[in-house]
Amino acid sequence: MKTAMNYSKKTIDNKNYIKKFSHHQRFIACRDIIKKYQFNRLLDYGAGNGQLVKLLSKNYNFFFHLYEPEKKQIIELKKNLKGIKKKIIKDQKKLKDQYYDIVCVNEVFEHLSPLGINKTIKILKRITKKNGIIIISVPIEVGLSSLLKNIVRILINETHDNTNFVNIIKSLFFLKVKRPNLLYNPSHIGFNHIEFIRILKNNNFNIKKISYSPFGKLNGLINSQVYIETNFK
Repeated sequence: MKTAMNYSKKTIDNKNYIKKFSHHQRFIACRDIIKKYQFNRLLDYGAGNGQLVKLLSKNYNFFFHLYEPEKKQIIELKKNLKGIKKKIIKDQKKLKDQYYDIVCVNEVFEHLSPLGINKTIKILKRITKKNGIIIISVPIEVGLSSLLKNIVRILINETHDNTNFVNIIKSLFFLKVKRPNLLYNPSHIGFNHIEFIRILKNNNFNIKKISYSPFGKLNGLINSQVYIETNFK
């Protein structure tokens, strides 16, 4: 039986050094991508504990916008961002049309059903300014990276739902793994970032650049996350 942990303890404050390092690096990588662009309004969509905005606040004095629907996450977010100028939005309908220069969507899409992915894409199209930038990160859960991740998860007793030998082997060889069709799926097992990028292209996303973390030059081989810088055609 896996015990519930708050977001920080699962990520940047994880007791396992490898996971802690990986999550720290993914926020740093996203911050560094953002710094390439000029912007006035930024939204962290699915903000979790607000760690990205906490990093950005050291370089920018903006009034940050964060979308986070989960009450428990919001409590953690407010604590982590104490003293930082921010607006927390809990309802998707209150996100303004054509408003944001940059929208960051980190570690969100892998948890959504196909219907949820399509719904989120429509929201992004609605709220992002023309020529605005959307920065998406998703985990790498196929190939050698998936095998290494699942070995670590087993060793530290933090396996995801639907982890089994068959699915580990399928993921290693880029074979399709059936995922539960849930509104929110907590497990990464079966998510394929290559298929996801194909979905983005089919929905008129213009992929500007793809990069990886924490070991960028190794691409999808033994990295943990992939970053997609994109806008709409």
